[in-house]
Amino acid sequence: MTRLAATAPPEVRAQLEEKIAVLDEHRTAVGIKRGKINRELAFDFARQVTDYATDAQAQLIAVEDLTTLESRGHGRVNNNRAAQSARRKAVDALTHTAAGVGVTVVSVPARGSSAWCPGCNEPLSRPGGYHRAWCEQCKIGGNRDHVAGVNLAKRALLGRNKTTRRRGGLPAVRVTEHAPVRQSRDKHAPTPSRPRHRRVRRSLPTVTPRLGVTPNQHVPASQASVWDTVKPTPPHGDAGSRDTRPSPTPATQVADSMRST
Repeated sequence: MTRLAATAPPEVRAQLEEKIAVLDEHRTAVGIKRGKINRELAFDFARQVTDYATDAQAQLIAVEDLTTLESRGHGRVNNNRAAQSARRKAVDALTHTAAGVGVTVVSVPARGSSAWCPGCNEPLSRPGGYHRAWCEQCKIGGNRDHVAGVNLAKRALLGRNKTTRRRGGLPAVRVTEHAPVRQSRDKHAPTPSRPRHRRVRRSLPTVTPRLGVTPNQHVPASQASVWDTVKPTPPHGDAGSRDTRPSPTPATQVADSMRST
């Protein structure tokens, strides 16, 4: 758009310059926002790693130096430069956060960390593909990232007293040393399963109260209304007695007897 504005007529050039100014403002605002987000992500990563190291009572954090993995004989490309810049900011945030709790961050060379056995320092084979590693001599294997983590920790612990530090940089381990890594515990069989906890009821089940009845208060029955048409039932003695009562005398017979007298 800048080239178009340079060769455009004066009227069109003014419109293009206005659009170019708006785009520059948006580009600057987006860059500031991305910088804030990257800073927050870097310090969030630093806090998580520092908390994990503090819980494990670690005194050293090893960070792999990925510049040792660059292709030899070729210059740094722009993508690799951008990745190294973002990674360097995360490492700086980690160094600043870890220094507050007394933990040291050391840079360790990463070349060959996933290709050599941490026990015997022999090349690893990959019978299961690129992501799997196996040592024929030690009879151990696993994911290559796990093997690389063990080798990086070994290099940091062996070379922590022989670090070199450039101006404005981290303490770095330049010489890779080897020592056999021991197993932390004997593990030759799967862990036995533990009995599953089952809940045992120690109290009696509660009785569900009936609807309309409160446990602490007696509710009296509703009183009969004067408009009720239901007649009361006869007494129990009258209903079941065998006595026969004489039927009432009709009124016409009484009147005839009075006339005859």
